[in-house]
Amino acid sequence: MRFKLVCLFLLSGVLVGCTSLTSLYFVPRTVWIQTPQDVGLVYEDVYLTTADDITVHAWWIPAQQDGVLEHNEEQQADAPVVLYLHGNGENISSHFRSVAWLPERGVGVLALDYRGYGASEGRAMMPAVMMDVEAAAIWLKSRAPEQPLVVLGQSMGAALAVNFVAAAQHTYSIEALVLDAPFSGFPAVARSALAHSWIGYLFWPGTLFVPSTWDPVRLAPSIEVPVLVFHSPTDGVIPYDQGKEVYAALRSPSCWRDSVGPHIQTFAYPDLKEAAYRFIEAQGCSSFTGD
Repeated sequence: MRFKLVCLFLLSGVLVGCTSLTSLYFVPRTVWIQTPQDVGLVYEDVYLTTADDITVHAWWIPAQQDGVLEHNEEQQADAPVVLYLHGNGENISSHFRSVAWLPERGVGVLALDYRGYGASEGRAMMPAVMMDVEAAAIWLKSRAPEQPLVVLGQSMGAALAVNFVAAAQHTYSIEALVLDAPFSGFPAVARSALAHSWIGYLFWPGTLFVPSTWDPVRLAPSIEVPVLVFHSPTDGVIPYDQGKEVYAALRSPSCWRDSVGPHIQTFAYPDLKEAAYRFIEAQGCSSFTGD
């Protein structure tokens, strides 16, 4: 996550318009540093066409054991699939390890690169990037129409996940949502980053021009599906209190779990993986025990 670097450009970005300003929150990289094959996983390159005719890329990592695909159709029919939305930096090649453990638990994963990231065309900004998420959901529902769809987002991906689920939970029969280190709003996370140094306060006025239309804390109340929220008290990028704000705004059945360590390192810990898996498998908090 590179919000501190992004925020240094906020003031200059005001001149190109409020919506364009959101592009400064996205820091893509086109070069892949690894693929699922490097960790022993079978995967498929997927190319999706968005509603505005942009081609975006994703990795489909189906359920498997030791690199061997599962072919038990009866078992797969009830197994959830996950749409994974990564953070704002680099691309899926540096983020997919956060969900690489799910396929060996019987959960297929579609890991999406937003426009401008990896092999995806275009330039990421709000709200255009939401068309990328929708294209991924359409593909998943076509590929696994009977399997429960769960959306999992980390950091920026958590913000996108809240936006998408709030708008499309019924359209795509989304069953549950997992958020890891969500921020409460686009202006709020910019102000938080700028507050770390005296020079940041010079750019503070620029945050007044950042749209709040897509702020997770505003959209969370309209989510009706179960939600699991993770956030680490020692997160040095997105304040813990912002995750708590999003959680408090939820009206749906929801559960909270403190994460551990630095930003979006949740799934490096076996107990937190287990908590996430139980939630994803049940699509709810009934089998989940928090701290």
